[in-house]
Amino acid sequence: MDDTSPGALFDGRYRIISRLGQGGMARVFLAQDESLHRQVAIKVLADRHSDDPHFIERFQREARAAARLNHPSIVQVYDQSQTAGMSYIVQEYVEGETLKDLIRRASPIEPRRAITIALQILAALRIAHQQGVIHRDVKPQNILVQPDGKIKVADFGIASAGDTEMTEAGSIVGTAQYLAPEQARGLPVGPPADLYAVGIVLYEMLSGRVPFEGEAAVTVAMRHVQEAPEALTDRNPLVPVALESVVMRTLAKDPTQRYQSADQMGIELDRVRQGLPISDETSVIGAATIAMTQLASETLVAPPLPPREPPPTRGGNPNRKRLWILLLVIGVVLLAGVAGVYAFSRGGSDGGGPNTASTATTSALVEIPDLVGQSQADATATLEQLGLAVLVTKQTSADAPVDEVIAMRPNPGGKVPTGTTIELQVSSGPNLVTVPNVQGAAVGDATAQIEVLGLLVTVVEDSSDSVAVGNVISQAPSGGVGVKTGSTVTLTISKGEQTGTVPNITKMDITNAQNTLIAAGLVLGSETQANDAAPVGQVISQDPAAGTSLPQGGFVNVVVSKGPVSVSVPSVVNMTRSNAEAQITNAGLVANTQESAVTDPAQDGMVVSQDPASGSSRPQGSTVTIVVGRYTGTTA
Repeated sequence: MDDTSPGALFDGRYRIISRLGQGGMARVFLAQDESLHRQVAIKVLADRHSDDPHFIERFQREARAAARLNHPSIVQVYDQSQTAGMSYIVQEYVEGETLKDLIRRASPIEPRRAITIALQILAALRIAHQQGVIHRDVKPQNILVQPDGKIKVADFGIASAGDTEMTEAGSIVGTAQYLAPEQARGLPVGPPADLYAVGIVLYEMLSGRVPFEGEAAVTVAMRHVQEAPEALTDRNPLVPVALESVVMRTLAKDPTQRYQSADQMGIELDRVRQGLPISDETSVIGAATIAMTQLASETLVAPPLPPREPPPTRGGNPNRKRLWILLLVIGVVLLAGVAGVYAFSRGGSDGGGPNTASTATTSALVEIPDLVGQSQADATATLEQLGLAVLVTKQTSADAPVDEVIAMRPNPGGKVPTGTTIELQVSSGPNLVTVPNVQGAAVGDATAQIEVLGLLVTVVEDSSDSVAVGNVISQAPSGGVGVKTGSTVTLTISKGEQTGTVPNITKMDITNAQNTLIAAGLVLGSETQANDAAPVGQVISQDPAAGTSLPQGGFVNVVVSKGPVSVSVPSVVNMTRSNAEAQITNAGLVANTQESAVTDPAQDGMVVSQDPASGSSRPQGSTVTIVVGRYTGTTA
């Protein structure tokens, strides 16, 4: 087995630096890619799952789903392979902390910052949903916050991509605290389920807690189906009402009442951030979701059997009826799940062969034990102790380790005379082939080289300013890696340089400008501050200019206002008019001269007052009013 200790060379290419963490499914290590001289994160499937085809499929699907997605807010997957019986994924290493860490450290998060984080999550989901990928496990633990505040969404490991399904109908995947009601019930899910999870994440950022908690995952899942969340403003009165309405709409039980796309939710959040009114639909649905809280204590109490006639003191309650129907459905789903687990746990006990045993069987017959899954040595010893002969045949297997029994003939469970030969089919391990290096080759040539080895090819397109159109930009797994026959090699083919139009972000605040660029597939470059009459934090110029064509992922540099320069107002009282005006102009201010009659000839042509007073601070270019005396002679 490959060594994952610090300093070890993993799979002949990745120098392990340190262990980053471990989840229920995999261990994650920081490593140095010795070939490309960059730091990467390596996610290795946990040992207890390495022989489970269910988890291997889930693990490999993460690589396939994420490899299709290219966006600054999505963790990039570089490669997926196996070594020494271990499945692993190589992906972009992201410095920083998880959003869960940030919530634990700094919640409740200020609403404007929470909205900015949510908008970046939605930008990533927008790309995924356009590719037909539903994340299905959006949670703060899967959202990485970089030191500059930008985020990246990770772990598309249980995403539903295209026709590939990881689980059978009715199964539940995801993390209980962030499950949409339809997901908790094992029903098919779409974008509204991911947006429900974004709503839970927003709720948690703004209040410091998820809306539904419990000791067991099934308890939490049922609360998503049955209960209304507590009003967000009850937990944090500082949350704007409009923001609460947006969050509560995402938590509607009926997915058709939620936002139907990441763009739709993002537009609404941006309106909240700008202080603009939200849609009437959001106000109504959000208020209805909050109103359900008041019904919860009443409707969750089991009512008596319904009387033949309606009670005279009270009318029927349709909400109660709907809830009990819903509870019955949940009960059926849970019972079906328990029954399925029971059936599954017993499914392997029937070897498939006929049971020839009877009460009249003589002692000369020996029952064939079930040895599938045991090592060749242990299985052989068991059969020989029973007086049975053994014939071992080898067979390649993509799933079973070397020397593990994968089948028997005759089938287990039957009875045979002593001395009978039992054939053990033993795994010789997977039949591995080496993936050729086809980077830079034309797609036709690359496909031919791969398919002749018994491998499958999946082609995705991406923009490139360095690889010719129709040629391979990258491949996964990379060249030289050993994989099983029938494995899929994903080729990323150049479709040439992709350009977009630079949007106009002048007069936007810097946060809004950044998200506008993200939506356009561009990246905020350098930020230079300059004094200007514009409000502090507003973009006063950009480079390239709006309307310019720029490759996707290109940088747009901005100059941001830090407000006008303030200057001190000079003292000009008792100066001549010309000297006073010169002093004011030299200070960067504008003189507004007025005249006033005076009786003292000494004040003729002299400044007798000024506004604002000397020594006060005013923005450069401000006006200073001076009053100059005009002697008109003495009066009788």
